Amino acid sequence: MSYRPSIDRLTGQSGTVIDTVPGERRGTGVVRVSGELWTAETDWPEALLPQTPVLVVGRSGLRLSVLPERGGSNEAN
Repeated sequence: MSYRPSIDRLTGQSGTVIDTVPGERRGTGVVRVSGELWTAETDWPEALLPQTPVLVVGRSGLRLSVLPERGGSNEAN
């Protein structure tokens, strides 16, 4: 059995924005994923507002990269 740190398991997990995540990587916000709070950033063109469902798409150190989940309130139509 191979060891995989728990932070690596976050990619692909769903979460919720707690503190606004500015769009286009203009800063960081806070998301809750798997019951824990994480600093997050996004490439999404608009800010991700509190309560927006997000998907973890990557990480850099202890900072998660997130996008709104399909059908989320910040998703473009």
